[in-house]
Amino acid sequence: MGTCGRGWGVGPKESAVVASLIILHLSGATKKGTEKQTTSETQKSVQCGTWTKHAEGGIFTSPNYPSKYPPDRECIYIIEAAPRQCIELYFDEKYSIEPSWECKFDHIEVRDGPFGFSPIIGRFCGQQNPPVIKSSGRFLWIKFFADGELESMGFSARYNFTPDPDFKDLGVLKPLPAPFLYVCLAFCYLACEFEMGGPEGIVESIQIMKEGKASASEAVDCKWYIRAPPRSKIYLRFLDYEMQNSNECKRNFVAVYDGSSSVEDLRAKFCSTVANDVMLRTGLGVIRLWADEGSRNSRFQMLFTSFQERRLALS
Repeated sequence: MGTCGRGWGVGPKESAVVASLIILHLSGATKKGTEKQTTSETQKSVQCGTWTKHAEGGIFTSPNYPSKYPPDRECIYIIEAAPRQCIELYFDEKYSIEPSWECKFDHIEVRDGPFGFSPIIGRFCGQQNPPVIKSSGRFLWIKFFADGELESMGFSARYNFTPDPDFKDLGVLKPLPAPFLYVCLAFCYLACEFEMGGPEGIVESIQIMKEGKASASEAVDCKWYIRAPPRSKIYLRFLDYEMQNSNECKRNFVAVYDGSSSVEDLRAKFCSTVANDVMLRTGLGVIRLWADEGSRNSRFQMLFTSFQERRLALS
């Protein structure tokens, strides 16, 4: 079921091999000929789930497992591996989710990446636990959804990490250097961070060497935090940009975040030969450079400008 480093292809062959893997359809779902609707405000979906990135792997379950899960739930689980690792996901045989045609009602949905719009691996329901799932990169996105009827036992899932074969010739990534530690949930690297602010300024990768964050032969994962004046937004223009290993996003990239450095605030990611200007919606921009030890000639220089949107006065 998928190969770490090569991605997922979901098509007729996979559907024939695994009967429980159903391609996501965007059409509306009905049951017994009528649309399902909530009957009160208290029956709206309740958010649950977690961001999991424990270095030794771990376990997560549906609510109340192994007892019946409650109705009207939507739980999002995001699994993150360390750089140069992929994820293997196993579902326990003690598994039961309300069956339905194409898993339109209660279901588990798995996607190959960190977002709800990442490539879909499959939708699962019924009495047969899903097969082993392998990511193509560092993230898996898992959604468990339960409607308002016919609850079941649910699921228990175990995950662990394996080496990414795309980097088999490069070996294990050395610890990332920097002058001080920051608190984290799992992969506790040493921080390489810069604080920027004011009406305008220059962000450039050469700062890493100038400020002694890393040597020329060490992998880097550095972030620049740009804080605009109050009630201002930020415009970013690339003055220089080149990735040593162009189109190899696992090895080097520049990413732009809007509002925080969380993955859900990712605005743009560049790893090819071209990087476009970016206009942010908030007054906090985060620029991230990732380059492994074989990509340290990757570089960028960026001009940031703060601005305020003017509102036309009504006459």
